[in-house]
Amino acid sequence: MIRIFKWGDVERYLFGRNSMSETVEKRSFDGMDFKFMAAYNQYSEKFDSAENERQSELNDLINKLHSKDIDYDTFYAAMATEDGDRYQFHRTKINTSRKFAYRKNERKVDRIKRHK
Repeated sequence: MIRIFKWGDVERYLFGRNSMSETVEKRSFDGMDFKFMAAYNQYSEKFDSAENERQSELNDLINKLHSKDIDYDTFYAAMATEDGDRYQFHRTKINTSRKFAYRKNERKVDRIKRHK
């Protein structure tokens, strides 16, 4: 007996995912605090412009965040992996000196310049 399969059945069997014609629905949550609401807004913006596979990844991320399996830093890092739009904080070193030491150094530099 020969059985003919549709591609969606084969894809579901082989890869464990839905076919491309099926859509992924956006999640919604009740009773969100401020931090989660900000993360949800970021999720919502990315979800609207994403493909089906990325949408399911985003759903998985927001579910893990809601159940507190991951923290906010991990969530935002995973959200920005594809776009590279996450701001990476960097600190520049500020060299400081006391007023007396600064003036002493300035006098020394001036002397060197004057006698060159």
